[in-house]
Amino acid sequence: MMNQEDGQQMTSLEDADQPATDAGLEQEQRAAGTIDPAELISNLTGWRDELTDTLEQMTTDGFQRLILQLLEKDGVGQIELSSANDTIEGIGIFGGGGFLTFRVSFRCIRGGGRISSAEVDDFRRGVMLGRADKGLLITTGSFTQEAELKAASDRSPEIKLIDGEELIGKLKELELGVRAELVTVERVVIDREWFGAV
Repeated sequence: MMNQEDGQQMTSLEDADQPATDAGLEQEQRAAGTIDPAELISNLTGWRDELTDTLEQMTTDGFQRLILQLLEKDGVGQIELSSANDTIEGIGIFGGGGFLTFRVSFRCIRGGGRISSAEVDDFRRGVMLGRADKGLLITTGSFTQEAELKAASDRSPEIKLIDGEELIGKLKELELGVRAELVTVERVVIDREWFGAV
């Protein structure tokens, strides 16, 4: 005759034989500081694409606030916006409060396209009209080779280009909506010498 204690033991053994759900397994792995290797590889290689998609899907107001936070955390203050939609433009002071400060004009273009040399020239004219010392041209996309050469020329004022890759790298560096987590991956090594000595 089975007593209550035996019944509890059998129930515990049956529960132990049941496979863990994916959600439960993931929670256990995170609690133990480990993660599935396939998921780890995906996170290591796919976070940039995911962040780029997130930036493109943000509302216009939200994207504007993000860029302003980015500029402020990177040292640009007293920002005045001259336009704000998917192309954000304005001027600010870099290094405010220090011995060396300069006026910087910025333009941020959202979209996956490539910025041409003509757009760099147009921006440089705007920087000159605004009497800024330097220009900062940011895009979530990329620049053509001609645009990069145009910005790198000796013409004044100096123009700094920030493409999508550098932009998301800066968001990670400043921890704006992005954080890095340390994970542990279990690596199993077979000791063939040990088996040979048994």
